[in-house]
Amino acid sequence: MMTETKRVNSKSVLEIDSLRKEFTGVAALDGVSLEIKNKEIVGIIGPNGAGKSTLFNCVMGVYEPTDGEVHLGETDITGEFTSRIVRRGISRAFQQARVFPGLTVRENMLANQDHEDENVVRTLFSNAEMTDRMNDLIRQVGLWDLRDRKAGELSTGQKKLLTIAAALMQDPEIVMLDEPTAGVNPNLIDDIINTIVDLNHDGATFCIIEHDMDVIHTLSDYVYVLNNGTNLTEGPPEVALDNPDVLEAYFGE
Repeated sequence: MMTETKRVNSKSVLEIDSLRKEFTGVAALDGVSLEIKNKEIVGIIGPNGAGKSTLFNCVMGVYEPTDGEVHLGETDITGEFTSRIVRRGISRAFQQARVFPGLTVRENMLANQDHEDENVVRTLFSNAEMTDRMNDLIRQVGLWDLRDRKAGELSTGQKKLLTIAAALMQDPEIVMLDEPTAGVNPNLIDDIINTIVDLNHDGATFCIIEHDMDVIHTLSDYVYVLNNGTNLTEGPPEVALDNPDVLEAYFGE
């Protein structure tokens, strides 16, 4: 059951239309559609096996959709290579924080520049504008005092903060976050939530997969609920999360 709910009037950043992905004849996604608007934080939830990670992988070019379309603004990016999708303006941070453990926080940030037509020297010795952006992002995520610490020495939560900052290095149109609070010490969950909110206030657009209902309720402007590879319902968090169909899908109530 879909719920029609009025949203903010801003331009569409990402549109997914009737997306389908089959694996050996089994549909992991079966006609999923959603829209993410400029400067929104959109949450995607659903029980295990709902198709959330498959959806992210199709958007990012890891999987080629069986059917349907993905548009970034006016551009059809369906089935493009991941590297091209990233250059067009979509960044992703994974559930398991992916950092270079032997590099410092700052070096990890520099490694997330656009490296097209670039050599190693230019990567590690960036221009003033990129250096300023790097320093601002490190401060925003609360890692300034650890900027010269090896990333492998950071806690799980600190690594998550680093990957969020790194995902913003190229000033993307949208950042896809997969379970940003999973495995994080409860003391750092609020730091991650506040960081995402602050970055959003500064203009960043986010699409977030998250199992923690409280986190989704706190963060999201709008929520899509998936179940069995298709849309179940959608709406503001206070509407979508209280939907009886959602409770049935999660808890059998």
